[in-house]
Amino acid sequence: MQRFSSNYIFPIHGGPIKNGVICLDNNNTIVEIIDPEGCVKELASMEFHNGVIVPGFINTHCHLELSHLKGKFEKSNGIADFVSQIRNNRKADELEIANGIKSAISSLKSNGVVAVGDICNTSHTIYQKQESDILFHNFIELFGLNPVDSLDRFNSSLALLNEFKSVDCGKSTLTPHSTYSISAKLWEFIKNELNKNRSIVSIHYGESLQEYAFLKDHSGLLAENFKNLGISINLPKFNSPCEVVKQFIPTDSKVLFVHNTFASNVEIKYLASHYKKSIFVLCPSSNLFIESILPDAPMIASTGVDIALGTDSYASTDTISVFDQMMILLEKFPTLSFNEVLKWATLNGAKALSLESKVGSLEVGKKPGLNLITNFDFSLMRPTKKSKVKRLA
Repeated sequence: MQRFSSNYIFPIHGGPIKNGVICLDNNNTIVEIIDPEGCVKELASMEFHNGVIVPGFINTHCHLELSHLKGKFEKSNGIADFVSQIRNNRKADELEIANGIKSAISSLKSNGVVAVGDICNTSHTIYQKQESDILFHNFIELFGLNPVDSLDRFNSSLALLNEFKSVDCGKSTLTPHSTYSISAKLWEFIKNELNKNRSIVSIHYGESLQEYAFLKDHSGLLAENFKNLGISINLPKFNSPCEVVKQFIPTDSKVLFVHNTFASNVEIKYLASHYKKSIFVLCPSSNLFIESILPDAPMIASTGVDIALGTDSYASTDTISVFDQMMILLEKFPTLSFNEVLKWATLNGAKALSLESKVGSLEVGKKPGLNLITNFDFSLMRPTKKSKVKRLA
């Protein structure tokens, strides 16, 4: 039996508990939470830490297979430039890719991440995931604007999906890449699959203004990029990304809308009303890298939707720490409360990946992981620039 206490513990499902005590069994499952009603309680085998104890973090959107690209990209001028850099720099030898993935998973763990929604286009991450105690949801990603090879692309993704499913490395499902990178024919294959399996969808949404221009009249830098690469555009024109997802993603799907950097209040409300199980995922450090702008988190929060946090890949950020994403938002938007953003980083992420019965909050019977946040400002009840995360369990 291990017992951990700090100045405050944040269960997430309720308010913070002053000098609260969390009791874990030998498997790190919570067996008891003690509220000493403000008093410091002395118990056998108890560690008291200065700071606050919170649940393990959930990285709802990552691309671990791109971890070998850390530090290799220049800050880009929008999504078209970033896509070009990915195409030109993605390839590497197997050892470099494997070492990048190993280092990234180690970084996730040391930064208190206990579950990850990981986008996969290859099988490169399978072995490392089997060796890790982090929980993974593997989103096997589909994209392609050429209708001629749509069936081949779909079948290749199904084969990759089955490869993931054949081993113990987390739940695995198919998902579309974005609103602008899939032909109408490939969308139909995806739609049929989603109607059949009702799996979680994780789609890049509203990440760039170039996305909106491309969908509306096939113009702008994305269109030029595709043309220069010899890719013909076989996608109908749409007034907004909303129209794309409405046409091709079933209404009763759980949809993770990732980025939302340029999504409007009207879009957010419409998507939330159309998809009752929608969650809006923010990846602040990646948005700053690609577009030099952040999504309007307070506006999105004001609509009442569920928000979760991700990091994207090392290709577009120098940190895959969820706590770093929290700090970016708290520093940029002082009206956001720590409690609110912490929920985005924990319970909402767990709900997004359908892991809320296991992680995301401090509750008896769960094994959520315990993180200590140091140098916490108790007068403002929020972390400071000196705050760090230490994984306790």
